Amino acid sequence: MSSPGAVRLPALVALAAALFATTWAAIALTREMQAVAAVWPVDAIVTAVLVRWARDGRERIWVLAAAAAATIPPNLIEGSPPALAVLMVAMNLGCVWASYRVVRRFGAPLDGLSAFAAYVAGPMILFPLISGAVVGAAFAVVEPGSDLVMIGMRWFSACSLGMAIVGSFALTVRLPSRAEPLRHWRRFVLGQAVVFAASIAILFLSPWSPLFLLAPLLVLGALSHRELGGVTAVAIVALSAWAATLVGRGPGAVAQLVGMDGIRVVQAFLAAMVFTVLPISALLRRLDAQAAELDERRARAEELNALKTRLLAHVSHEIRSPLSGVTTLAGLMRDGGLGELTAEQRDTLAEIAYTGAEVDQLARDLTDAAAIQTGAATVRIGRVDAADAVRTAVGVARFRADRYGAEIRIGPSASAFVAADPLRLRQILVNLLVNAAKYGGSPPLVSVRTVEAERGMLRFEVADNGPGVPLARRDALFRDFERLGAEKTDLEGSGLGLALSREIARLQDGAMGVGEADQGGALFWLELPLWKASADAEAA
Repeated sequence: MSSPGAVRLPALVALAAALFATTWAAIALTREMQAVAAVWPVDAIVTAVLVRWARDGRERIWVLAAAAAATIPPNLIEGSPPALAVLMVAMNLGCVWASYRVVRRFGAPLDGLSAFAAYVAGPMILFPLISGAVVGAAFAVVEPGSDLVMIGMRWFSACSLGMAIVGSFALTVRLPSRAEPLRHWRRFVLGQAVVFAASIAILFLSPWSPLFLLAPLLVLGALSHRELGGVTAVAIVALSAWAATLVGRGPGAVAQLVGMDGIRVVQAFLAAMVFTVLPISALLRRLDAQAAELDERRARAEELNALKTRLLAHVSHEIRSPLSGVTTLAGLMRDGGLGELTAEQRDTLAEIAYTGAEVDQLARDLTDAAAIQTGAATVRIGRVDAADAVRTAVGVARFRADRYGAEIRIGPSASAFVAADPLRLRQILVNLLVNAAKYGGSPPLVSVRTVEAERGMLRFEVADNGPGVPLARRDALFRDFERLGAEKTDLEGSGLGLALSREIARLQDGAMGVGEADQGGALFWLELPLWKASADAEAA
């Protein structure tokens, strides 16, 4: 086997020394003070080194070799038979390798709920349980009369809590990066100092040891700094509990009070901490990741929407510029301005003029839609004669409505003035009249009138004799690019007109909607403030 690089060798030596000291201390304390060795940290440390430090397969082999060389001697020094010492170290390293594979596949324990569930199922439960059963059976063979169940469960509990507390901490904690603000880490250090001081006060100063007060303290740590705060708070409280047990405080005092084995009480206390705080930390980490993903998608959507808006504005402007010349020339030729034409030629030029008008209207709609989406759309509110606005809109719409053989009638109307932008009002009314002509009956019959509505509003109503709009689908009409039943007709259209008209109505403090006409077709209505009501409100 090739030797590791010279740069990495000091780190391996330091790891071996740390593992030797940790293993020896844990074994010695276990044999001298049965209430102390509640956690076995070695497996968790080696797993974290494999995940976060080893760069390739060769270095992982050297890490496992260093761990074996560092942990077998303490077992021999403390009197374990050689075969048993080798077996226990082999079981530990087996748990380490299996845990490493789980973390590499699913992620660190607090990366999310799925990673946490995999970590609990494997490194915290299944692997320690299997190795504990093997070690318990080995003790029964090497030392007849040993309580293999007790030995196996103690092994399982210590390894499981070691992976839960030390492993979660070692796989989560990282050094601050230069990009992170220093104040964030100052708050973190201050928060953990508060956790440490409070845990010491609860575990050491109170003779009756109110351990239940530690649960909300740990949750606050997790809420303040997510997974980093959670694992650090658990590690601090675990060390404090270990120290308190040495002097008969904390969980040790509870064990004496109820007459139970101290190590069982300590392990139960640590397990309660772990399964209270770490799932919360994992859930918070997952929620933070989802929130970050949503923020990223929203920013991307806003960027694409802005790009789309600029594209619409640019394309519509570029379309209208050359189109104006085409439609003007076609109209001039149709009216005989460039010489006499045959009837067929006049019809062709009329078709060109009509098509140009449709494209010009689409370009105007795209421009207006882009302006509304960017907040650049404006209206100039003034006093507008409603009857005159209707007559003007009908005159403009008749040219396009004649294509469908539609008849437009102006019904009885209220004599009133509205507070509106005259150009925008005409734009909405022309759009409603042309739509009614397109989707009316055979032949299309369109009627328009004005009536006074409630709340100081005047209603413009445009009705047709077509099939109408189903009640369940009426709201969809006012969405961008929505054309109900477009797949069943060859009528041209972009689906922008109604959505754009509603937005323009809102800019004028108005509203739009759709209902059912008396003759069974659709009835589109536009409400705008009466001029008197608008002027009174402005004066007030």
